[in-house]
Amino acid sequence: MKRTLYVSAVEGRTTMPDTRAVAAAVLLVALAGCGGIGGDAAPGGLLGDASLSIETVSAPASVTQGEEATVAATVRQSVDADGTAPLSVAIRLDGRTVASENRSVPPGNETTVTAALDTATLDPGEYEIAVSAGDVTETRTIVVERVRPATFAVAALDAPETVGYGDDLVVDVTVRNRGDRAGTRPVTVRFGDDENASRTLDIALDGGESATRSVTLEAVRGDEGDHRLVVETPNETRDRTVALDHPSPYGKTALRLYVDDEGVDRNVSDVVAAATRYWERNDERYLGYPVAYDRVGEEDRADVILRFDRVERCGVEGNDTRYFGCADLLVDEPRTPMTATVDPRISDAEMNATIIHELGHVQGLEHGAEPAGLMSATSTLATHQPVKVHLRADDGAVTGPVEDEVAAALDHFAGRDDLAGSDAFAWEFVDEARDAHIQITYDERGDVCFADGGGSCTVAGEYYGQEDVRLESLDDEVVAWHVGASLAPVLLEEVPPELTGEAERREREAWPE
Repeated sequence: MKRTLYVSAVEGRTTMPDTRAVAAAVLLVALAGCGGIGGDAAPGGLLGDASLSIETVSAPASVTQGEEATVAATVRQSVDADGTAPLSVAIRLDGRTVASENRSVPPGNETTVTAALDTATLDPGEYEIAVSAGDVTETRTIVVERVRPATFAVAALDAPETVGYGDDLVVDVTVRNRGDRAGTRPVTVRFGDDENASRTLDIALDGGESATRSVTLEAVRGDEGDHRLVVETPNETRDRTVALDHPSPYGKTALRLYVDDEGVDRNVSDVVAAATRYWERNDERYLGYPVAYDRVGEEDRADVILRFDRVERCGVEGNDTRYFGCADLLVDEPRTPMTATVDPRISDAEMNATIIHELGHVQGLEHGAEPAGLMSATSTLATHQPVKVHLRADDGAVTGPVEDEVAAALDHFAGRDDLAGSDAFAWEFVDEARDAHIQITYDERGDVCFADGGGSCTVAGEYYGQEDVRLESLDDEVVAWHVGASLAPVLLEEVPPELTGEAERREREAWPE
């Protein structure tokens, strides 16, 4: 519905028929030609014979509620008018006069009436402005629009087409306040499913204002491929795709691992978990890309299968070789799935090292690659860090002097720098053969090595591939020497003379000096 605002050039002619319109107005009058604001009015305030015309009426087509609207009307007195006619200008709203001016306009001159209308108290809607001069009326329509609250929209989103795994993603976001009021709103930028790749900014904008912000998402991560880059305000969401380049040949960090452990006579879940944790801790150092293992219960979902079974042959090696494990070697792209096999008969300590070794192949490492000890083609005491030793006695607990002698021999090798295939030697005692790389058995009356006297020898241990150094019928003073003589051929590049069978009793008792 239109509401009418009358600006009349004849006193008493201004009306406001729509009682719903409520406004405040400020009247400014500018005169063109003779006469000015506050000019003398003719008695009675009548037009007499003056001939008036409305030259122009200007007003905005629309205005936001609360903004000031300026209305300007130019009224002209004709040249042949009889004298100077008094002109009364008034604005009435809702039947009430809110502004009024009297002035004289000489013939051939004009006056411009300017009114500034405050729309703060006007209801939103359409209003008609009427300007009358004598019997001539000109009208204009003005729409008072409702004040729009602050509404934030994403006007532009600029980001690279591709980002590398672990690199920073820099995003430029342009936000526009489509509302009329000023406001502060949160603007969130997030990338993919990485919960850490998200930032929220509080942006303040005036009505109609735009602003561009640069947002850096640090070290973004995810699987290779397209990921959604999302910019979100409380009022709008905008997105696009950014491709992530993953360095892993698998194109992702998390590898699904299926473990076939039916061939194992014990629970080896902890052994498997320790081996996968090794790669998760050292992935960037040795692989150059991140890896994490998620164990799954279905073989057909696996990226990698770890199977426990005897390995009779691996690659082109001959059948006379003893294998602890075998695995597919990753070259360029992985097959689906990749498989690693580990012999179930080996000890947990050896099994842990073997799983790490075979998963290294699955991840693209060849023999001799770092970590060199674990990726060595041959498993020896020199390749384990630390070597786990199970010391036991056939007829009860190991005595203190014997344990001290064994420890002294092992410490001797830890202090040498001429080790074979290793930069350092470390060791520790464990309580069970299952947890050991090597056993040392002390037997006061044993006859396994020699039927007619004491000595030492190396025999098969409790687990496949495990060795047992037997110390039989030996005096405590020479226990260290016998341990050293048994381990030197494995640990040292060259066996020193004092650890050979040629050493005399005195030398044996004194070793290690």
